[in-house]
Order: sequence, then structure tokens, then C-alpha cells
Amino acid sequence: MRSRTAEWFICKIRYDKVMDDGVQKKVTEQYVLDALSFSEAEARIILEMKQYISGEFDVVEIDRCAFKEVFFADWAETVIETNAENLEKAVRRKDKTAIDKHFNESLEEKAAKGYDTRWYKSKLNFITIDERTAKEKKTSVYYLVQAGSFEGARKNIDEAMGGTMIDYVIASVSETAIMDVFEYSENKDK
Repeated sequence: MRSRTAEWFICKIRYDKVMDDGVQKKVTEQYVLDALSFSEAEARIILEMKQYISGEFDVVEIDRCAFKEVFFADWAETVIETNAENLEKAVRRKDKTAIDKHFNESLEEKAAKGYDTRWYKSKLNFITIDERTAKEKKTSVYYLVQAGSFEGARKNIDEAMGGTMIDYVIASVSETAIMDVFEYSENKDK
């Protein structure tokens, strides 16, 4: 389990999407990315989405996220690198079929391959003892966790927090509508 601490922004993108039955429908999807400001978040989400959406799209909302840290599934880095390379090759070859297949693979198909494809917002309560009053104090912290199920999210949280010395309780885990998380990469933004 890999984690990344940053200033995360959630961006909502609205565009016309071709559904499985061939009908074109206007959809709004949520994506998360790390950025230093709202301006940078907007510029970066436009750059990211240009690769995935062939028509016009609108950035309809940008907000700061409640979480500062994201836990990524172990498979993600390898798969993302492989998929990026394969997509880049398909784009160079102008292989529309390979490009469409890459983007139209459903979350269910990816999950069937064993990929953790969903994003869960988790609230952890850290438990500390106040030295003066000797009372227990709970501090809530939010994380975004990549997993395939609720139980998988709990397991990934425990794995990520396993190396820490602090006592914690998982107060809540809820599935989000987030489609993907984009990390800053110097190579990509040049």
C-alpha cells in the first residue's frame, strides 16, 4: 500500500459520454488531483481530461478535499504505467479500437481482473491521552483509499496504518463517486 500526502482537489467534469447502448448522454464525473491552487487544479484537470475525452467538456466545480492523504492499491502503479504506455502506443498508431477499449473497460471488468477500482472516503479517529487531564482525546482525520470493496478498504487502511504507533479507530468508510486520482508528475506536465 502506497500513500501520498498533498493538497488534493476534487474536480467535476461534465461532458457527453457514449453509453454502452450507444446513446450519448451528458454526465458529470468526479476526479481528484493534487495541486497548489485552484488555478493549477483547473489547468491540470483540463490537461488530464484532454487525453480521455475526445469532445468538449466543462470543468463545472473545483473544491478542496477533506483528506490530505491518499492510499493507493499496490497494483495501481504498475497497471497505470503499463496502461499509459499501451495507450501512448495506440495513440501514435491512431488505433481507435485500442483507444476505445482502454477507456471503455468498465469498473466491473477491471474488478474481475482483481484490480481495486473504487475510491473510499474513510474517517479515522486517532486516540491520544491528554497528559494534564489523563482523558482520552479523539482527533478525526480523513483519507481516500483505493479498494475493490468496503472490506478491502478496511484491509487497506489497516495495512497502511500498520506501521504507525498511534491508536486509531475506523469511524466510517463510504464509497465515493470519484472516477480516478491524478498525481502530479513532472514528465506529464512539461
